[in-house]
Amino acid sequence: MLKSVVPYRLMLCIALLLGGGADAGAQQVGKQGQAGCQFTLSGYLLSEHDEEALGYGTVYAEGAGLGIQADSAGYFEFTGLCAGSEVLRFSHLGCDGKSLAIDLQRDTQLTVYLHHHDNYTETVTISAAANATYSREQDQQATGQLSDALERITGVSSLRSGTSAAKPVHDGLFGNRLSLQNNGIAQSGQQWGNDHSPEIDPWVAAYVRVVEGVEALRYAGPTVAATVLIEPAPLRANGEAEGKVGYGFQSNGLGHVLNARIGDSGKKTAYRLSATGKLRGDQQSPDYYLRNTGRREANAALQFARFHNERWTSRLYYSLFNAEIGVLRGSQVGNLTDLELAIGREEPFFTEEEFSYDIASPRQTVTHHLLKAETEFRPNEENRFTLRYGGQLNDRKEFDVRRGSPDDRAALSLLQWTHLLEGSWHRELGSGRHLDANVQYDFAFNDNQPGTGVLPLIPDYNANRASGYLAYHYEKDRFQYHAGLRYDRQFYEAITITRSLPRVVERFEHVFQTFGGSLEGRWRTNDRLSITGGLTLRERAPQINELYSNGLHQGVSGIEEGDRTLQAERSLKMTMGLQLNGPGFSLKATGFAQPISDYIFLEPQPEFRLTVRGAFPLFLYRAGDAFLYGGSFQSWWQPRPDWEVDGRLAIVRGRNRTEGRPLVYVPSDNLRLGVNYYPAEHWKLRAEALFVSRQSRLDPEQDFLVPPPAYSLLDLSLEREIPLPSNRSLHLRAAAQNLFNTRYRDYLDRQRYFADASGRNVELRISYEW
Repeated sequence: MLKSVVPYRLMLCIALLLGGGADAGAQQVGKQGQAGCQFTLSGYLLSEHDEEALGYGTVYAEGAGLGIQADSAGYFEFTGLCAGSEVLRFSHLGCDGKSLAIDLQRDTQLTVYLHHHDNYTETVTISAAANATYSREQDQQATGQLSDALERITGVSSLRSGTSAAKPVHDGLFGNRLSLQNNGIAQSGQQWGNDHSPEIDPWVAAYVRVVEGVEALRYAGPTVAATVLIEPAPLRANGEAEGKVGYGFQSNGLGHVLNARIGDSGKKTAYRLSATGKLRGDQQSPDYYLRNTGRREANAALQFARFHNERWTSRLYYSLFNAEIGVLRGSQVGNLTDLELAIGREEPFFTEEEFSYDIASPRQTVTHHLLKAETEFRPNEENRFTLRYGGQLNDRKEFDVRRGSPDDRAALSLLQWTHLLEGSWHRELGSGRHLDANVQYDFAFNDNQPGTGVLPLIPDYNANRASGYLAYHYEKDRFQYHAGLRYDRQFYEAITITRSLPRVVERFEHVFQTFGGSLEGRWRTNDRLSITGGLTLRERAPQINELYSNGLHQGVSGIEEGDRTLQAERSLKMTMGLQLNGPGFSLKATGFAQPISDYIFLEPQPEFRLTVRGAFPLFLYRAGDAFLYGGSFQSWWQPRPDWEVDGRLAIVRGRNRTEGRPLVYVPSDNLRLGVNYYPAEHWKLRAEALFVSRQSRLDPEQDFLVPPPAYSLLDLSLEREIPLPSNRSLHLRAAAQNLFNTRYRDYLDRQRYFADASGRNVELRISYEW
């Protein structure tokens, strides 16, 4: 979003030239002596959410070859610019960057809004490259899964089930402890399985953020950890018609992705319609095909906004996610002897030498609908009221390898309806102070569909939750603090069928009352250094799978059994952080410690179990006192306008204090290093290396297979944007993941028991934007 404005603050600006010194200064002085090179371009960098100044952001004028840094108030100023077209590139740590083409014919003042997330909640964004715009981020995500974008957030890893599914891990916590919000609605579906990816199209997800503390208390969903916010780009009034169509090809799996988006906005209405189709066949490790790992998707989303007047706005959002997902054939075997042989094999059973697009059993199909409707009313400048409804329908089926039975008969068929009603209130209390409050009520109906011929893994159940939230925010220039409270009352009614004969239907009811509270602060000691700290207490009710799982969980090729005596988890998380900003660089370090009582975890057992559907490893849900601690480090450096270097390090430790041994499924130490180079206008070259250490903090008897060795991967990408007349553009991208075709297995990938991870993948993408 861009406006011409009168500067809201008069102050001096010190132009700090990046990579420059005397040469850069001489270049600008030389231009000032030329005819027509006497113009001044100035303005402010602000957050699009709350118009907070983005201090020490960088602005680069590509045509003039000049880069400067904004001051602490976000103010920047170029002098001695020449008349004509100019491309400006804006960046700030923790922001989605922006590029802007202007025709400079006079002194010009601008206000530039960036989508910024680096605030008191320690929020971060998927934008690892500071100069990647919203549209480019969409292009990069469109060929992959949402987890690929999440992994680029410092401190986030993925718990995977091979190539079929991945779920985020933040500071060592995952699954039910990490709430996902799809456009402000708690993503609801069969989220209890690690093989169940969020049913969200990354093409629609313009922004992905991770929030903690007071900000995380605002949202519905069970969590003792962070909350992942997945948001489409907002619709605004008085915009222009826009659209994009793109095609991507992936060499590994011979994948094809087609995306399209159109939108328009006027004074009263705005809309955006997007759609994605994906087709991918068997993935390939460096040495063999991973049989039956294809994927098909057909997704769509519609956004609509009605601007009734300056004080009243209504919005509607609908998304459809539809996928068929293959599960590695070699992860399902027929007897105990074969299972023991399958775990740790160099090459999995059922490996084929030929590539195929076919998806046979074991496989999954999922259809997910989400509808959100909200209206916002501002009776005056101090108050804002919002009413919101969110409804979701999740239809999930899992198909096993059946012996002597039709392949199209599901072994698990679940239909889930969820509804959310929410009312929220925002109250301005004066300079830098405001209140936020909401009340929420959500309910869910989860039914096993008949005809499977198998006792269900998850029982039929009904659930409802009533919640309340209140937060106070004090935000001054040098010091800020935030305090919040949350209360939830969770009710379950589970309808189970006994495993013993004769079969009997049993009903169980559970009521959990949980509380949350958080206090956070930030102190800016000077214009460059900030210190943050926080203390958050959260309680989380156990979820239905932790209480009542009983049977084969096909997607992860294991038998899981719950424990209905489990109690609510109680967590206390303490965080500290430092951030240092300077000319052309930014450093950020955070640390945390988190004791959790009654911590619920899924523990591998030293036995395999033989069923009529084959032999499978056994996992039990258990509880104990846990302690997690660790830290992360994030850096960004721009030694000169055409070079950028970024790095992200994450370290987590976890221990089961009840049993005196390490926690399972804690991420290995990992380091990401990236370099951006802009060789010419509209060109970008990026290299990124990932280093993952071996998970050595685990007892041998805690898993079926010892953790795999450390590994390192190199990714490379080249982008070219071609400006076209009438504000249109063509964007080309070539990229390679795992460039050296490294053979590896990741500790957080449950497919590692049976097969290697995917090998080299070359992506080619072209998109046209108007």
